[in-house]
Amino acid sequence: MATISTLDALARAADLGASAGRERDLTIRQRDIDEPLVLDSLTAGRLALQRVNVAGAVTLRSCVIEELVVDHCTADALLVSNSRIGRLVVRNTPRNTEIDVSETALEALDVHSCGPTRFEGVRVSDSVQISAMRGPVQLKRLRAATLALRSQAAVGRQRRPQVSLENLHITETITLDDLWLASLTLDEVDVAALLLRRVRVDEPFRGTGVRCRDGLRINGMVVPGEASALLDSEVRGPVVVRGLRHAETVPAQRRQATADTAPAAVAAAELVFRSSTISSLAASADEVSPVVVELADTSVRALAVPVGPARYRLAGTSSVQEVDLGDVVFRNDEHVTGFLDRVFTRVTPGALEAVRSTLTGRRRMSEGDQLYYFTRQREAAERPLLRRLGGRALLGGVLGWGVRARNPARTLGAAMLSTAVALHLSGAARGSRDGGLLDLVAAGKALVLACALWLNVGVGAPSELKTHAWTALAVGCTGGGILFTTLTVGIVIRKLVR
Repeated sequence: MATISTLDALARAADLGASAGRERDLTIRQRDIDEPLVLDSLTAGRLALQRVNVAGAVTLRSCVIEELVVDHCTADALLVSNSRIGRLVVRNTPRNTEIDVSETALEALDVHSCGPTRFEGVRVSDSVQISAMRGPVQLKRLRAATLALRSQAAVGRQRRPQVSLENLHITETITLDDLWLASLTLDEVDVAALLLRRVRVDEPFRGTGVRCRDGLRINGMVVPGEASALLDSEVRGPVVVRGLRHAETVPAQRRQATADTAPAAVAAAELVFRSSTISSLAASADEVSPVVVELADTSVRALAVPVGPARYRLAGTSSVQEVDLGDVVFRNDEHVTGFLDRVFTRVTPGALEAVRSTLTGRRRMSEGDQLYYFTRQREAAERPLLRRLGGRALLGGVLGWGVRARNPARTLGAAMLSTAVALHLSGAARGSRDGGLLDLVAAGKALVLACALWLNVGVGAPSELKTHAWTALAVGCTGGGILFTTLTVGIVIRKLVR
């Protein structure tokens, strides 16, 4: 194995004419080379290897080539290291031919229908395109303007490629389109926009340390049963999850799986954002496959109402600053539960707080109070029996948690009516000239006396009731009246001031 440093030497190794390598460009077609090719410190304009069979590996070290084309070549491997190449094109290599490019600077990189591909420490000023993959793809410490991985030539479960992207810095977009992969892993990827279109994975998709400056879009992705996840990531732009599907809901597999069995419940496709920061999140799903997007210890600035059977799940210490409410109006508890069931998998304190903070931020204070009351009632319902009765019945039902004026007002009105009925039935408010129980004048006197007691008007009492029992009754009614009146007036004034 000889080291080749000039085009003349390369032409002689390929049994070309004496003048073939005198120019800066060289094309070798349909040649058989019986030993490995090692190009070291070679300088060329355009070098093309077309249908060349090499007995061993093709190695380029410290080369400067404006354009390198390797098309339909057979070799054990194509190894490029410490070189400067303008445009590198590799097409249609055998499945077992490894493509390995390391510590190399390029302007553009195009790999089509090749076997195992590995790039490490590669700097590309323009685009990187990998299509019709026939083996695993590993990209590590890659810097480029754009990166696109599209389709694959391999079929069958054993031939589905594995894709690993590690420590990438892409100034514009990463696009993964029309792929069926054994696995997909992203680790420390910095990119403007990440697009996953029509990507199917046999193992759960995993991303760690993904930073998207302009957004993340997932469209038509098929995932297995276990939830796919993005961990410790940051997306400053919008996150759009559309058409995420569970593998069991794909028509071909579903027909095969349920041909001899009764139909079962449709499984939900799950995607988890854990310990991440997201600017905005929107999810949509069709009726075939429900979607669950889980936010675990994740902060989201804006959350859009999902479309179709898509839902959000809040877990851990997740927080949502704003929820898109649309034209929803919260007038009662049914409106609250209906909206939350449409957006979240279940009603949690985090979900309630997210909606309430949104209402407060939009100055919809009355509806915010409705959410506050609903939240406190739900919290009280989860406590032990005595605390549940004290919370829901006394603080909620009677006092309205300090935000519902109608609850203390209603309690005060019911107390005055009950006191009036008791005074009238006992005859305490009827004089000697009054009639019986059916006397409306006597009933009116009892009602006025009851109102005076509860409202602390101080009209006095009948002479025959000036006893210690009457004093205790007056003090009790007056104390309750002051409480309910003050609370009702305070809530009304608070609403008017806001």
